[in-house]
Amino acid sequence: MQGANNEDVSLSTLLTFKKNYEDSISENGMNSNVTLSSGMCYGMSLWEIGQHIEGERLMTKLATTSRRALGPEHNITINADKSLKQYKVRYVIVLPEMDERFQAMRYDNDGEICVVQGPITEPRNIDDERMYHIANKLVIPNLGCPVICHGLISASHLNGELGVARNIKENVNGMRLAVHFDQMNEGLRSALVKPENLRVAFELPSRSSEG
Repeated sequence: MQGANNEDVSLSTLLTFKKNYEDSISENGMNSNVTLSSGMCYGMSLWEIGQHIEGERLMTKLATTSRRALGPEHNITINADKSLKQYKVRYVIVLPEMDERFQAMRYDNDGEICVVQGPITEPRNIDDERMYHIANKLVIPNLGCPVICHGLISASHLNGELGVARNIKENVNGMRLAVHFDQMNEGLRSALVKPENLRVAFELPSRSSEG
């Protein structure tokens, strides 16, 4: 549509894929090839628009369902597993450089040190990458990376909350990341958080409704 920006187009596409997926569940059931394919399109559009928490949860569900209903060798299962693997990679930036990406692997020393692997090239060549132990305050979650707030004083109600890093803001007071919180907690508004008050969320907590 002429005059619409990329975000508007992406959101419109996302809503279309979501409706197609939900309609297919109602009409064909969750185990249907049509439903699983529709879900894959929805999941990939969630990746494009940066809603990585919702996308990873959806892709986990699709991969599990497809493996059970269609078998591990089916193309839908293979593609779902591939997309889920992509979702689970946690990309970060290491200061002072801002033009290279790394993969966060784990935390050491009670979260004070982040172990990262990289730098990552395109196409990626893991054999050329190295492991580094970096002070957490120098590790910046990449846009789209799931994070958990911790150590906040003036906004202590956000400690332990899951969100996704959306934007980087820099001014005379330093760097902040705009964190948009998980849709499970719709009462929380986005907040600007210092990098040292964020931890990469390597595993997503399950929704209470999913058991």
